[in-house]
Amino acid sequence: MEGNVYFVQVDVSASLGAPSAYLPYTAGTLAANAWTDVVVKEHFRLKEFLFLRESIETVLPRLETPAIAAFCNYCWNTEYNKALAKRIKETYPECVVVFGGHNVPDDFSFLEDYPFIDVLCHGEGEETIRLLFRAIALDGDLHEVPNISFRDSQSQNVRTQNAPLCALDFPSPYLEGLFDPLLAAHPEITFNAILETSRGCPHQCAYCDWGMLNTRVRLFPMERIRAEIQWLSAHRIAFVWGADANFGLFARDLEIADALVEAKKQNGYPERMRMNYAKNNFKNVFQIVKKFKEYDFDRIGATLSFQSLSPTVLQNIGRTNSDLAFYKNLLTQYNAQNMKTYSELILGLPGETYESFIRGIGCLFEIGQHFVFDVYQCIVLPNAKLGKKESIQRYAIRTEQAEIIRPHFRFVRDDVPEYNRIVVETNTLPRAMWVKATVFYFFAMALHGTGFLRAFAIYLFAVHHLPYEQFYNGLCDYYEAHPELSTSALYAQIHAHAEERSVGNNSRKLIFEPCGDIIWDDHEYIALNILHDPDAFYADTVPYLKQFGMEPQIFQDLLSYQRGILRLPNEAQRILDLQYDIHGFLTDAYLNRLHAPQKKKHRLYLVDPDVQKDWKSFGKNVVWYGRMGWASYKSAHTEQSGDPFV
Repeated sequence: MEGNVYFVQVDVSASLGAPSAYLPYTAGTLAANAWTDVVVKEHFRLKEFLFLRESIETVLPRLETPAIAAFCNYCWNTEYNKALAKRIKETYPECVVVFGGHNVPDDFSFLEDYPFIDVLCHGEGEETIRLLFRAIALDGDLHEVPNISFRDSQSQNVRTQNAPLCALDFPSPYLEGLFDPLLAAHPEITFNAILETSRGCPHQCAYCDWGMLNTRVRLFPMERIRAEIQWLSAHRIAFVWGADANFGLFARDLEIADALVEAKKQNGYPERMRMNYAKNNFKNVFQIVKKFKEYDFDRIGATLSFQSLSPTVLQNIGRTNSDLAFYKNLLTQYNAQNMKTYSELILGLPGETYESFIRGIGCLFEIGQHFVFDVYQCIVLPNAKLGKKESIQRYAIRTEQAEIIRPHFRFVRDDVPEYNRIVVETNTLPRAMWVKATVFYFFAMALHGTGFLRAFAIYLFAVHHLPYEQFYNGLCDYYEAHPELSTSALYAQIHAHAEERSVGNNSRKLIFEPCGDIIWDDHEYIALNILHDPDAFYADTVPYLKQFGMEPQIFQDLLSYQRGILRLPNEAQRILDLQYDIHGFLTDAYLNRLHAPQKKKHRLYLVDPDVQKDWKSFGKNVVWYGRMGWASYKSAHTEQSGDPFV
């Protein structure tokens, strides 16, 4: 066979006319290695990388008699790929349709369910694609091609032998110039890219398919990595996502970080970098994050992921965490240097209960993670251990298809929506408790992470020994018990949103009108609504706060501080006259030095160094870009006096 080859790796959100898009790195590595083969070169022409989420009716007329259409499948593009592949097969019946990637199950199900797919590639694809293209070119006999499934001449499903993992010496799509035509054809797009310096993961977490190959971590050559960094910088790539599972695991990662910083210093690019940091080499990660902070390179900071803080859950998913004392010390070091960190939990893991889940969030606050944490809904991936029939039956896992809605963009109904299969119930977490836990974490993220009640929660923990989760759980119960409150109406809206998702309905889009028709995550939506009318929020919530019996002057100072320090559009400064050093108390608390607030009359100047003029700029720069937990507070300056206020 001879003819044209098309690779399809559609970006998660980049439709035609989008301001930014990722270069199709995976498709590029497959093509770069395939075209090292003389037979492939002689028989096939690499026509195009399809990377924008264009209308299928726009794509089809552009194809020129495709011989092979190869699709890279992830959870965010598989439905689009299936729809396009079906139309290609209908229009060009002789075209060989190939599916590979993380979202292709390691069985025959895609062949059985989708007759328009001819070949499935399993596992790593660089050598598999080269050998597959070579076999198609020569005689069409696929039996000797490793790591694939296909239908033979009798329409029987065939799975070929597994092959060893490929060496990481295949050509770089960047350095081979495969993406140069894309850059030239789309000057209107700001391009982002993937940087892969290692491959593999030593961990075998049940919810993840990253470590499914159960192999050691392999390293790409340093010469190649340095050259790719220079290419990314020279081609003005704005944002780079590190594809490593554990960046910082090796000493050489410090050199790679230096190379990235040097490239930015020389050329201004890449502007930003995002890494998946190593779980077990915190010394290296600390140095890398510190360096990236110095050059404003990593907006997110260090990842301190837990997924769960329940010993039962950790045993079920095959994961171990360091003890909390270790993380507490680590967070103290990061906070002391004003370096950003964030933590991750997953809701819906086997063995988690409502009580253990909210206790986990309370533990995060106790060890000093007061600013930014994320809770992800557990997604059942087709090639992860948790997605296997044995696990589903053992833990009575129930799932729903949830449409993927990307926040911070205008909602446009896609012709081909994408879905994640999320866990909404297990034998330890009934569906109603999943809903309750979802609402809890959204309000905890908004009220503590964003900072509306953080000062009160820390004070009550430090002085009254009230667990954080008890404080926020009681607040949720309070809003439920008082539906007449305006904040309770907001609570009911978030609760209804969670209930809808629990039954597979994700039609509700959270739009905060002063910011335009932009979609927001639930916790961001909560924060924006509270900031729009903080008087109503605190009037609603003060009765709940007063039930804890705080000394009246401390209560008043906490309330004045809590309200005054929040950033708002068009507010440059607030001045507070306080009897207690609330700011010093919190500054110490962030360094895990807990004590009662010191009685000290002083005037506190709360200043916003970057005032946003309207809600749209506030939403973009503070809530989205600033990850509001880090950006929601004004800075504080103190003047003291011995007796009267100055």
